[in-house]
Amino acid sequence: MPIAPESRPAHAQPRPEDLTLSCVALDLETTGLDHDQDAIIEIGAVKFDGLQVLDTFQTLVNPYRQIPPFVLRLTGITQKNVDRAPPFAAVAGELQEFIGGLPVVGHNTPFDLGFLSRNGLPLNNLSYDTWDLASVLLPYSTDYSLSRLVKELGSEHPRPHRALSDAQATHDLFMRLLDLIGQLDPATAGFLEHLGSRAQWPTGRLFGSIKTGRPSAASSVGLTGFDPDALAERLSSGEKAKRPSRDERVLDEKEIEHYLSADGMFSSAFPSFEYRPQQVEMAGAVTRAIVEGEHLIVEAGTGVGKTIAYLLPAIIHAANTGTRMVISTNTINLQEQLLQKDIPALIKILEDRGTIPQGQVRAAPLKGRANYICLRRWNNLSRSDELSHDEARLLGKTLVWLEDTCTGDRTEITLSGRDSVTWGRVAAAQKGGCPGTKGEGPCFLRAARERAEGAQVIVVNHALLLSDLALGGSLLPDYQHLIVDEAHRLEEEATRQLGLEVSETLLVEELETLERTLAQVRVSLRTSSASATSKQQGEKMVSDLEPTWSKGIQTRWKQLWDTAETFLSEHQEGSGEVEQLRVTNSTRGQPAWSNVEIAWENVDIGLSEGIRQLYKLVLFLERGQSGNNDDPQSTDDLISTTAELSSLQDTLEGLQKNLKLMLTAPNEEVRIDWMQRTGSNRSGTTGRSRLVFHSAPLNVKMDLEERLFSKKKSVVLTSATLSTQGNFDYIRERVGLADSGQLLVGSPFDYTKAALLLIPEDMPMLDNQGFQQASDDLLTELGKRLNGHTLVLFTSHSALRTTARNIRAPLEVEGVKVLAHGLDGSPRQILQSFNQDPKSIILGTSSFWDGVDLSGGILQSLVITRLP
Repeated sequence: MPIAPESRPAHAQPRPEDLTLSCVALDLETTGLDHDQDAIIEIGAVKFDGLQVLDTFQTLVNPYRQIPPFVLRLTGITQKNVDRAPPFAAVAGELQEFIGGLPVVGHNTPFDLGFLSRNGLPLNNLSYDTWDLASVLLPYSTDYSLSRLVKELGSEHPRPHRALSDAQATHDLFMRLLDLIGQLDPATAGFLEHLGSRAQWPTGRLFGSIKTGRPSAASSVGLTGFDPDALAERLSSGEKAKRPSRDERVLDEKEIEHYLSADGMFSSAFPSFEYRPQQVEMAGAVTRAIVEGEHLIVEAGTGVGKTIAYLLPAIIHAANTGTRMVISTNTINLQEQLLQKDIPALIKILEDRGTIPQGQVRAAPLKGRANYICLRRWNNLSRSDELSHDEARLLGKTLVWLEDTCTGDRTEITLSGRDSVTWGRVAAAQKGGCPGTKGEGPCFLRAARERAEGAQVIVVNHALLLSDLALGGSLLPDYQHLIVDEAHRLEEEATRQLGLEVSETLLVEELETLERTLAQVRVSLRTSSASATSKQQGEKMVSDLEPTWSKGIQTRWKQLWDTAETFLSEHQEGSGEVEQLRVTNSTRGQPAWSNVEIAWENVDIGLSEGIRQLYKLVLFLERGQSGNNDDPQSTDDLISTTAELSSLQDTLEGLQKNLKLMLTAPNEEVRIDWMQRTGSNRSGTTGRSRLVFHSAPLNVKMDLEERLFSKKKSVVLTSATLSTQGNFDYIRERVGLADSGQLLVGSPFDYTKAALLLIPEDMPMLDNQGFQQASDDLLTELGKRLNGHTLVLFTSHSALRTTARNIRAPLEVEGVKVLAHGLDGSPRQILQSFNQDPKSIILGTSSFWDGVDLSGGILQSLVITRLP
C-alpha cells in the first residue's frame, strides 16, 4: 500500500513542492446531477504551480430557477444569493480566460466539464481526475469522496460543497497524491504511464511527470510493473502448512459445556462474558454430533452466541485429531467475521490456556475463483493494444495493490461501479488447466487452495460448497465434518448452483474477450520464433475465425433474443419491473414457440462451427508452444493466450449446452424452466430491460442427501430461523436431512423490553407511484432524527439504487453519510465504515439480511422496506 504522508520515508524525494506543475483546480455547484436538465449555481477555481497558489476565481451563477431545498441545505447558497448573480453566459468568457490552456484538475472531472460543455463552454484542455488518481494510489480506501480523501491524507476541508473551498481541497488532494506517486518504484510509475498512454487516459500521464524517489538501480520490478519474484516469495511463505499429528483424544462434552459456564474459561477470559444456558446446550449438542458422527439441526435464536457454540467443539476436535472441519456461511459478512474475529480470538484463548497446542490449528478461507486476481489474465489485459480508461484505471489500481497483497482477494480493495465490471477481465477464469494452477509461476488461486489444504478449519460460502458439489468435489480438500451456518439459505443457494441461467449479454461479453484474445494471439505469433509457414497458418486460422463470431453468430444470437422478447411480450405473466413466463410443455405447444426453436437451431449451428474452429486454433497453439523456446517471454505470452482461448471454449460450450437443455429438452418432472425480463416495465420507462432464460431443479433434497450429507461423517445445520410451528419437518423435507438430531433453543433477549416494532399505516402500496417518494421521505427524516445509526434492508438492487440517489444529498447536508451496497464498497468495507462512523445510514440487500455484526449500541434502527 502507498505510504501515508505522515510516514514518508526520508528518501522519498523530491516532493511536490519541488515541482513545477501549473494547473487549474475546478469545481462547480449545481442544482442537481443531470447536466442536461440541471443548472450551475457556483463556480470555484484555483490556479496553481505546484503548492503555490497563483490566483483564484469564484462566482455565483443565476440558474433562473428555484434551487431545490436539499441543495440549499447542502451548500448554504440561498435563492436570494443566486437571483442577484450574473448568468453563466456573462461569466463564461472570464472563466475561459482564467483557465486558458492549463490542464484542469477536478474530483470527477467528467461531471464538471460536462456541465460547462452543456452550457456552451466546451474545454478541450488536458484534464486530471483526482478520483481516478486516488483509486489507483489508495486501493484500500473504503471511500473516494473528496472530503474523506482529504481527511485520510491529513488535510483540512473547512467548507465542503462550496465551489472555491472544494477547488482548494482538490488542489491540496492533487498535490498529496502526486507525493504518493513520488514514492512508487520508478518501474511501477513507468508502467502506469505506459498504461495511460495506450488508453489515452490523461490521468496516466501524471505517473511519468513526477520523478520518483526510489533509486532506479534498486528496482527489481519487471516489465509487468510489479516484482514477480517478490510476489512468488510472498505467496510461498507458509502456503503448505503441515497437518497436525493425530492423538485421538476424545472430545469431552462436559468439558466443552464447562468452558462456557458461568465460572468457566470464557468467563475469566472476557470481562463482558455473559453466561447463556442456551449456548451451553447447543455446544453440547454439536459436540455429541461431531464425536458420534451424527447429523444435527439446531435453531438458536438471536443472542444465543451460536458461532462460539459450534466453533469451540470444532476447533478442539480438529486439534485433537487432525480432522479437517469445513464451515459454510451464506454471506461474506459472516465469513469475514469468522476469519478475522471469532476464530482467531477463540484459538488464542485455547492456546493461552493450554487446551490446544500453539500453532496446532490453522484456519483458511476458500472462495470461488472469480474472487482472485489472475496474474496471467492481468498481464494479457495490460498488454492489450486497445485499453479503455476504465481498464487502465483498474490495471493501475491492482498494480499498486499487487505490491503487498498476499491473497489477491478482491474484497481487500474497493471495487465499485465501473471497476466491478472490469474486474471480470482479470479474475481467475473458469478453465481448470491454467498453467498457474498447475504450479507455473505465482498464482493466488493456487496459493489459496494450498493454504486450505494445510488448514484444519476451512471457511467457505454456500455458493462454493454447492459448486464443489456440482463439480463432484474438485474444489475443496477432502473433509468429513461440515457445519452450515445460515442454513435457512442452503436450499435457495442449492437451487441456484444446481440450476442454469443464460442471458443475452453473456455471449456479448465473451465475444469482447474473444476479440481481445485473438488480437493478442496475432501479437504472440508475430513475436514467436516459429517458422514463417507456421505463422501464416496461425494468422489464417485467426482470420477465418473472426468473421464467424463477429458477424454470423452475433446476427443469429440477436435474432434469437428478439424472437424470445416477442414471445414473452405476447404471453408474459406479471408486470412492472419483472415480467416472466414459465416455459412448460403447454408453452412449447404454442405456434409462436416454433419461431424461438428455429432461431435457436440457427444459433446452435453457428456455435458448433465457431467452437470447432476455436478448438482447432487452441490445438495449433498448444502444439506450437514447445517449438518456441528461443524467447521465454513470447512463449509465456503464447501459453497465457492459449489458456484464455481454452477457457473461452469451455464457457461457450457450456452456454450452448445450457441453452439447448432449456429450449429443446423439457423435463417438467425434475426441473422448472422460465423466461424473465427485469429492469423495465412494458413501456420501458425504468431503464434497459434484461431478458434471461432460467432453469432450476424442482427439488434439491435428493442431490443434497446423496451427494453431500450421506458422504460426511457429521453435518450440523444451524440458523436463527429453521423451525416451522416448533418443529423441523419442513426444512428436513426440503434439504433431505431426514436422519438427524434436532435442537431448538430460544433467544435470551427480552424483545418486549429491548425492541419496538413499528408498522406505518399511512404508506402507499408498493405498486403505487407514491411509494418511492414516501419511503425516501421516511428514511431521510429517520436518518436526521437518529443522526444515522440505521440499517435499511431492500429486496431489490434497483430500489436500493433509486433510494440512494434520492436521499444521499439531503442526508449529507445534515452530516449523515449514506453507505449503499454495490455503490460505496463491499459489505465488509461498508460495515467497517459504519463501525468507524455510525453517523451513517446503510442501504443493504442480499448479504445484509444475515450475518451482520456491529459494535454494541451503534445500530439504533432497522428498516425493512419490503418483506421478502
